[in-house]
Amino acid sequence: MSGDGIQTALHLTSLVQAAGVPLSELVDQSFQTYPQLLQNVRVEDRDRRLNWQDCDALQTEIAKAETAMGDKGRILVRPSGTEPLIRVMVEAEEQYLADYWTQQLVHVVQTNFAA
Repeated sequence: MSGDGIQTALHLTSLVQAAGVPLSELVDQSFQTYPQLLQNVRVEDRDRRLNWQDCDALQTEIAKAETAMGDKGRILVRPSGTEPLIRVMVEAEEQYLADYWTQQLVHVVQTNFAA
């Protein structure tokens, strides 16, 4: 097992090598940066945390957010690999959308997991 950072660095290195261009050029060609908000929700129950995808309420809210933002935003919900947390990250073209959807998703996680 390795940390997220190591895995990310290795994957990014392979992408840069496959593209045959400097990382800066690859980023300029393929990635639109948006305002981003990350919030952590403490979830002590390991099984519930690791099986977060089984929560219908959270899946429904993620789908609503993805539909509302379309290609103008990104959502990442995942358990931490090192702490008893579920991480909720939302990027959106506009800061108010990142704020709104992060708040909505965090509320659903708190309601369904942080009991």
